[in-house]
Amino acid sequence: MYRRIKTRTAQEGSTVRAITLVLYSQWLGDESRTRTMRQTRGRRPKTPSWFGCVKVDPNLPHDMDSIRDSIVRQHGE
Repeated sequence: MYRRIKTRTAQEGSTVRAITLVLYSQWLGDESRTRTMRQTRGRRPKTPSWFGCVKVDPNLPHDMDSIRDSIVRQHGE
């Protein structure tokens, strides 16, 4: 469930924390925070400086077992 929430918040340009605050505010009846969230929805977060620096080989397998094997080969167990 958390992965689904994290994915959706990222797609909407928000954070899990922001959505959590909105939901709790709605539940408690505090509409002021809900209005603030509506105003920020749709804004994309700033892309981190490190984003895109890792080059991925599309010809390599990306399943979890292959990723774990690669980590063990490079760093040991």
